[in-house]
Amino acid sequence: MTETEPDGHIDRTPDGVWTTLDEAWTEAFRQAWEALRTGNVPVGACVSTPDGRLVHAARNRVSDDSGPPGEVWGSQLAHAEINALARVPYRKHENLVITTTLEPCLQCSAAIRLAGIRTVRFAGADRAWDGCHEFARLSAREASHRQPERHGPRDDELGAFAALISRIGPAVNGSGEFERWLRDTGEGATVDLGRRLQADGTLERLLTREVGDAFAELWPLLRDLRSTLAA
Repeated sequence: MTETEPDGHIDRTPDGVWTTLDEAWTEAFRQAWEALRTGNVPVGACVSTPDGRLVHAARNRVSDDSGPPGEVWGSQLAHAEINALARVPYRKHENLVITTTLEPCLQCSAAIRLAGIRTVRFAGADRAWDGCHEFARLSAREASHRQPERHGPRDDELGAFAALISRIGPAVNGSGEFERWLRDTGEGATVDLGRRLQADGTLERLLTREVGDAFAELWPLLRDLRSTLAA
């Protein structure tokens, strides 16, 4: 299920779109931005109750050499969703929502399923893991369990922003094979824009600013990228 952009009655400006975000979305993007600043894969995630109360938020820490107690760092398992879920108290909450800036991978989708999350919201599409959440196909036991409801990817500039930053950093840099795969699957424009932002110094300057301000400055480029991705 695609999470659509807000309707036409809101202010279609960067500030107008950004201010429509609830606290979980804002925190997930803040975490992703911090991941980018620290040299990690730029993904952030937030677990909240159905009424919107934050339970725990975390970021990707694959490149870190330390981290908060209870989180994973310095390994390929240190994804944002894993770290957000790892600190959710066992069976203390029901019907939790996880909000993440990028479509969850196979590992994180499995963790989401085992954690009893009721709803998954994600901003950017990740074709590398499209369909990996469909555990009901694996066994009769899984087919008998209620699978998490999914909302995503977003089809607005925030979805384009999440996809763009996810293609900057260690997930792509130095991995020619992965970059070729991305281009073959239609993400060439995203990769090229990310490369350009790094090469001309724009990214370095943006990283000194807060994520909402960076989103606003990138708005014209994100509108063009959104149109390209939708084509």
